[in-house]
Amino acid sequence: MNVNQINAFLSIVETNSFTKAAEKLYVSQSTLSDRLSSLEEELGIRLIQRRSGNKHLSLTEKGIAFLDYAARYVELEKEIDDWKQEKVLPQVKIGAPQSVNTYLFRDFYRQYLDATYHLHVSAHWNRTIYTMINAFHLDIGIVSRPYQSKQVTTVPLLDEPLLIVYDDRFAQYEDMAELNRGDQIYIGWGPAYKEWYHRHWDTTIPARMTLDSPELLMDYLTAPHTWAIVPLCVYQDIAEKNNHIRTLPTKSAVYRRLYVIYQFGQGEARNQKIRNFITDMQTFIRELAAKERCILLNASIEAADQPLRQHE
Repeated sequence: MNVNQINAFLSIVETNSFTKAAEKLYVSQSTLSDRLSSLEEELGIRLIQRRSGNKHLSLTEKGIAFLDYAARYVELEKEIDDWKQEKVLPQVKIGAPQSVNTYLFRDFYRQYLDATYHLHVSAHWNRTIYTMINAFHLDIGIVSRPYQSKQVTTVPLLDEPLLIVYDDRFAQYEDMAELNRGDQIYIGWGPAYKEWYHRHWDTTIPARMTLDSPELLMDYLTAPHTWAIVPLCVYQDIAEKNNHIRTLPTKSAVYRRLYVIYQFGQGEARNQKIRNFITDMQTFIRELAAKERCILLNASIEAADQPLRQHE
């Protein structure tokens, strides 16, 4: 069975004429008849009743039932032809916390609109990202909290400055010592931040509010005396939207550390795709570092082949 046979059958049905069907397909009537006969012979079924002296053709019951299959056959043939002409792009599935996707890597992801990869970006908790990497549901993960894993490679990627921010319409601060934890909109930024934070505030006092992502932060900095600590990328975004956002110097430098995680396997093509993507990522981070927006912790892909096997 082939598409020429199927098209012969469909054209005869459509025109209700061997002559018109042959003209439509630009073949002779004998060629058209041969194609239909060979199709019926292959199926072992008569599809069209041919009665001498009767100008009109009629479908058998099996012919009527075969119409749907024939139409789907032609459509599938067309889809396959279209698929063969397409440039098949390698797919990269990356998972990261929402703040990384929305603020830090937004411009990095944008470059893949030029179709170097088919990029699939999703947001998850750190632990979930490890689970998905381990199950090969993600190719690459970005996390702010490393976990020990025998299968997943974890590599320090960058340090991003954290800033104290407030809205000067609702709060006025000149020194970090004035900050009350009870006025803070708290967001956790990983182990290094937590260690620094505990040295400066009494964590037995509850924060005004705790968020798991900074998307709602601007709404809550409108409460009297509220303040927050955010990565530089988040500050730049909210300050662009609100010119009342101010920063307060910290007594010592504090950073959010991010890690890239991955698991090689399922073929060398996938492994190379991961290497190439991490190289692209490091190039982007190097550009951010040149603008003093972060510190690149691994300057070469060779460093990314050395796994981190312990908590930090």
